[in-house]
Amino acid sequence: MVKEQRVPCEQPKHRLQSLRHIGPTNCLTLALLNLSIACIDSGFRYDRPSTVNDQSATDATSRSDKPTGERKSNENSAFWWGVATSAYQVEDFGPGDVGEYQTDWDVHYQRGKLEHARGHGCWSYSQVERDLNALEALGVTHYRFSLEWARIEPAPGEYNEAALQHYVDLTKALRARGITPVLTIWHFTFPSWLYDADVDRHGWLHPMAAERWQAFLDYVVPRLTPHVQTFAPLNEPNAYALACLVNQFPPGGRLSYRRYLKTMDAEVARFIDAARVIRQYRPDARIISVQNIIDWQRAPLDLFDFWYRKGQEYNFYHLDQVADHCDWIGFNFYFAETASPLALLMQQQRDGDDVSDLGWKIAPGGFERRITELYQRYRKPLVITENGLADADDDQRARFLVEHITALQRAMAAGADVRGYFHWSLMDNYEWAHGYTMKFGLYEVDQATKALKPRASARVFKMLRGLFTPDGQLDRIPAVIP
Repeated sequence: MVKEQRVPCEQPKHRLQSLRHIGPTNCLTLALLNLSIACIDSGFRYDRPSTVNDQSATDATSRSDKPTGERKSNENSAFWWGVATSAYQVEDFGPGDVGEYQTDWDVHYQRGKLEHARGHGCWSYSQVERDLNALEALGVTHYRFSLEWARIEPAPGEYNEAALQHYVDLTKALRARGITPVLTIWHFTFPSWLYDADVDRHGWLHPMAAERWQAFLDYVVPRLTPHVQTFAPLNEPNAYALACLVNQFPPGGRLSYRRYLKTMDAEVARFIDAARVIRQYRPDARIISVQNIIDWQRAPLDLFDFWYRKGQEYNFYHLDQVADHCDWIGFNFYFAETASPLALLMQQQRDGDDVSDLGWKIAPGGFERRITELYQRYRKPLVITENGLADADDDQRARFLVEHITALQRAMAAGADVRGYFHWSLMDNYEWAHGYTMKFGLYEVDQATKALKPRASARVFKMLRGLFTPDGQLDRIPAVIP
C-alpha cells in the first residue's frame, strides 16, 4: 500500500467552484415519466458554471463547421474491431485487495437498496489468461476495459500498488497478443469514501471528488500512458446523471432536474481534467468520449416537441461541452425509444422479435441515423464504443450484429467517418440493478468452472471481422445468418 505524499494541487480555472441497464439506459424512460416533477421542483433553472456551453441542445447541424482537432497517432489506422467490459461488472477480488475494497454500489447493496449483489463478478481479475484467450479467439483488434478506482485507492490518498500494476500488466499482455488496449478511467463506480447518503453530496458532487479525482489521475496516468494511447475519461456521463436523477444509482434520493444538470456539469469538468493530465504525459494521446445515445422518436401528442427536446438534451448536453477536448467522438448505442412520459410503461409491455429481453426496441435504422447525426454535428472521427443487446437465448444477437454492421456500412458509405466498432459485451456480466439476469455476452460464464463458453453469436461476430477490409469496409454483407 502506498500512501500519498503530496500537497493538493492548484485547482485549474475551469474547475467547478461548487465542488444498463435498469441501469442508466433503461432508466432513461423512467426519467421521462418523472421529469416533469423534477422540472417543477427546480423551475428548470440552476446557476451553471461559466464553462457550460449554452448551445448544448441545438440542432444536429449547428456544429458542422467545427474543425476536426484530429491529432497524429502512431497506432494502426485500420478499422477497429473490438469488445468492451467494465471493471466492476466482471472483476472479482484479487490478492493484495486491502480489506476487500468497497465501492458505492457495495454500500448501496448493504443498505438494502439493491436486490442483487455483485459478489465475485465474472472472475476477470484472477482469470486474465482466460479472458485473453477469449479475446484472441474472437479475432478482435482492440479491447476496451476500465480501471476500478476503489480497488486502486481503497482509502483517500492510500494506493494499492499491486492493483495498479495489474492494469499495467494487462495492457502489456494485450499488446503481446496483438490487441490494442482502449482504457476507460471511470465506469460508473466510486470508492465507498465518496459515498454520501445525501444525493446532493454523492459521487461527482462529493466535496472531495474534484481534488481526489485529480490526485487519482496524477497517480495512474503516468503509469499507463507508456502502454495506452487511447483513453476514455468517463463512461456514459449522461446516463449516470440520469440514473441518479431517477434514483436507480446510489445513493437514491429526491428527484431534482437541477441536480441532473449539475452532475453533468461536474462531469464536464472532470472529463477536461482527465484530458489535460493524459495529454501532459502523452501528447499524442487519443481522447474519446463514451456517450450514451438514444434514437429518440417524436410522440404524436408531444406538444412543441417538449419530450423530444429533453431526449436530445440528454444525448448532447454533456457531449457538446467536451467535444473540443476529444479527438474522436465515441458513443454507445442500444435502442430507439419514443420520447414520452409513458415510455417505461410501453417498454415493460413489449415482446417479440424486434425487442431485446429488456424491452428495448432494436433499431438498426436508428443506429444509422445517429451515426450520421453525430458526424454532421461534430465533424470528427466516430467510434462505436458499445453496441449490443440482452438476449439470454442467443436467438437475436446474430441478426442484431449483421443488421447493425450493415447500418454502420450504409452510414459510412454516405460519408460518416467511423473508425471502429466495439460490441457489448465480451461476456455476461453484472448488469447493475438487474444483477446477472440480463445476458449481453458473446460468451457465457460457467459458474462452476469459471470458464467462458462461446455462444453461437460469437462465431458470427468473428465471421464479420473476417469480412472487413483494412479501411473498415465489408467485402460483402452475409446473406445468410448462421
